[in-house]
Amino acid sequence: MRNFMVLMLLTGLMSAHSIFAQEVHTIVLNIDTKNIVPENTLSWAVSENTTVLNSGDNGIFTIFARVGDEIHWEAKSLTDSGVPVRFLELNYLGGPRIFSRNKIEANDYLMATVIRAGKENYIYQLKYQIGKEPKQHTITGQIRTGE
Repeated sequence: MRNFMVLMLLTGLMSAHSIFAQEVHTIVLNIDTKNIVPENTLSWAVSENTTVLNSGDNGIFTIFARVGDEIHWEAKSLTDSGVPVRFLELNYLGGPRIFSRNKIEANDYLMATVIRAGKENYIYQLKYQIGKEPKQHTITGQIRTGE
């Protein structure tokens, strides 16, 4: 009887794990680094498995993610591949707090795991730097979450 209960418990854990399978969503920010106001000339691209709810044409760029999913942000120059674009941090602005911290600092990469869902969009601000330029730029994005 005890072995049967252990087997049932393990089967339940495996089923629950498969329901919440982790996905990795990559969001790429493409920036015209030669433009004096790069925030006005940027475009977004996402990995194939990522659902875009709002493309940013008439508002803020929004994707969909589930609890357990990882979000990776990347940035690159559209006009000069030799000019690096580097994320500095992600800051929470509003909505449900879906990540473990309100401020996520970037190292060589910017990544966060969705730890909870909410009924509203998670709103965040990305700070980035172009090349060695000391000026910081900011853009806003959103993530809609679900179970």
